[in-house]
Amino acid sequence: MLDPIRRSLLLTASLLAAVSTFAACGSDSESEFKPTGGDGGQIDNGNGHGSFDPGGGTDDSGTGPGSTQGFDVQPSTLQTITVVAGQTTPTVVFDATLKGAPANVGWSIDRGDVGSIGAGPASTGVFTPSGKTGGLVTIIAGLNGQTIQRQVFVKLTGEQNGVNTSIPSQAAQVPANAAALGAGGGVGGVGGEGLGVAVTDPTITTALGAPTDGTAKSFKFLYPYDKTVFPRGLLAPLLQWSSSLGDADAIQIKLSTTSGSFSWTGTFGRPAILGAAGKFIRHPIPQDVWAMATNTAGGTLPDGSQDKLTVSLVVAKGGAAYGPITETWSIAPGRLAGTVYYNSYGTNLAKNSNDLDKNGRQYGAAVLGIREGATGPSVVAGPDSGINGAGCRVCHTVAQDGSRLVVQHGDNYAASSTYDLKNSNAETKLTGYDNLFGWAGLSPDGTMAFTNAADLAAGAPASRLYTFPPTSTTPLSVTGIPDNLKAGTPTFSPDGKHVSFDFISGAIGAATGNGTQLVAMDFDKTTLAFTNLRTLATMTGGKRAGFPSFFPTNDAVAFHYQIVSSNHRYNTWHQATSQIWWSDLATGTAKSLEQLNGGQPDGTNRYLPTGPSHATDEVLNYEPTVNPVASGGYIWVIFTSRRMYGNVATADAWQSDPRSYDMTDLTKITTKKLWVAAIDLNAAPGTDPSHPAFYLPAQELLAGNARGFWVLDPCRTDGTDCQSGDQCCNGFCQPSSGDPAKLVCSNKPPTATCSMVQEKCSADGDCCDKANKCVNGFCAQPGPH
Repeated sequence: MLDPIRRSLLLTASLLAAVSTFAACGSDSESEFKPTGGDGGQIDNGNGHGSFDPGGGTDDSGTGPGSTQGFDVQPSTLQTITVVAGQTTPTVVFDATLKGAPANVGWSIDRGDVGSIGAGPASTGVFTPSGKTGGLVTIIAGLNGQTIQRQVFVKLTGEQNGVNTSIPSQAAQVPANAAALGAGGGVGGVGGEGLGVAVTDPTITTALGAPTDGTAKSFKFLYPYDKTVFPRGLLAPLLQWSSSLGDADAIQIKLSTTSGSFSWTGTFGRPAILGAAGKFIRHPIPQDVWAMATNTAGGTLPDGSQDKLTVSLVVAKGGAAYGPITETWSIAPGRLAGTVYYNSYGTNLAKNSNDLDKNGRQYGAAVLGIREGATGPSVVAGPDSGINGAGCRVCHTVAQDGSRLVVQHGDNYAASSTYDLKNSNAETKLTGYDNLFGWAGLSPDGTMAFTNAADLAAGAPASRLYTFPPTSTTPLSVTGIPDNLKAGTPTFSPDGKHVSFDFISGAIGAATGNGTQLVAMDFDKTTLAFTNLRTLATMTGGKRAGFPSFFPTNDAVAFHYQIVSSNHRYNTWHQATSQIWWSDLATGTAKSLEQLNGGQPDGTNRYLPTGPSHATDEVLNYEPTVNPVASGGYIWVIFTSRRMYGNVATADAWQSDPRSYDMTDLTKITTKKLWVAAIDLNAAPGTDPSHPAFYLPAQELLAGNARGFWVLDPCRTDGTDCQSGDQCCNGFCQPSSGDPAKLVCSNKPPTATCSMVQEKCSADGDCCDKANKCVNGFCAQPGPH
């Protein structure tokens, strides 16, 4: 959620508690109002502010418990203003009166990201737009226990011609040299050639304003996909397209929300680094514009639908323009916080291989981390070493609270190390524990490990439960599972009360594992008892299920559905094919996440672009893990895929071994990358609750990347800076007593009576917004779909 929203609501509570006896909880901080027919219904009141009758929704009666008769605030109608991005005008003036005379009242606002108003006490409140976010805001005036609400609808607009290097985030989207194109996550963390120059030719400008239909030129988007759901807070995506033109002289991008709360037009010529020879076939959205657009979009309109974001693109070539082509995206009103930990084979950030790449250079294999806002990854596990593989660290698992990582040694897969992610990623080699912890399932807090018995090490023993980090080779004494159980890729639920695994062999009650069933069991951490075996999926025809990962609701899993296998049970190479499926614990109904995968193997509902060796990208999806916190009304799955990334990564789907291709060649970027998709909360079993996926920004562009874990960072202590409650050990992120503009971790303050989104809860009723749900200990929006 947006920090200013939470801050302003909490300040409302403290302000009106002082001025009156008002309690702030229960406000809908994400509501949006949709004026009908563009500006239809607006009345010019002579000062540049339009008005629109919202048909109720404000309290202007001046009556009620503890009220003061004759209390009024004018203007009473909805005020609609148009604000140029970056500007803080026009303002809206509100006057409070009591029985017709000016009255000093307390003022507050429900969306501090859209604008601000002086706290008072004062008889006049001046709403000042932030110039960074649009949408509907509610102004609250309080006097002696009575509150009156008034509304302002801010329409944020902007336009630009060429990159604006005076804006730091846009300057960072311009590569300094050719080497920057392939460094780290690529330009802006997403690849491409960066932002283009201004268009100065009036013929081109005129053409862009009057394009012809691009159908005859086969003009279409390659990336992102239509109907994608994006969270807030990510790096701006790279727009990629194709056409028979094969090149462009200039483009025009338009972004707009359904309600009109945001609109922007950008015109760009060829990025300077392309020169005359390069093909102009992709272009990023400026990062500051993306932030404004996504922070504005995503709210709920009165009819229950989302205020969605539409993008349109026009290209110009040879004095003519073609288009527009359009897509519409949903924006989840929440951020994805935390760190992604993933495997990289062929990273340029470490030198520890026991072989050389095609150019005769040592490369790296390591676990890398991407922190929120970063444009590239950093090494977490995998020190440099000689040509012996001693520093290679691969095949990892991460505790869901972000406290601990366990990883295998590339020179000896039987050996493993653990990394303390709370303590500068300090490594401890697990000497004497060979063949135990490869792909082990770590408990949510990293204090126990349920061991894996599939395919990682030839000498892997039966699956048992151990204290972690281990203090003895003797496993914990448990009940409910046999000593000879072989469980493949086990995992714990976020609440620690369930486990899921591939039931390879062993007998549990009347059931005997034969490697065809994905199962779940209940687990009691206090008694170390495993109970209630149930089947989530039964595989036939040689197909297999592995890498289950629980939803944050603890009642379902996403899993790797191996269609064609080679080399080992759950493979991502050697022509192995797979999809991501899901199943629920209550009914065990397994179903393909069709939109996430890109469609069905028979081509049904397929939307992925095609290319050489990429005719079946919908079955090249592997190794899902689920973010343990629901955000913005959605569950988020990160997975490995060999699909094309637009026109940036189009190499042979099976090219990912650094020994077989030139890892420095930008025309041969491996397609083995990480993708993320949204899944609807509380979906019915047997349905497809997924949405088209997006490319994970900031992953290393030139490397082959796999098995990402998107986990919470280690919790922060009271007084530490924060953005949301789920970052804090005590579950709350509140304004600092010394500086109300600063958010810090804290206990629930005495004046609070409910929890905001992404703050601690134990039941749905703990959430301020009664439409929210308590999911895995934190309030979450249900999300309109």
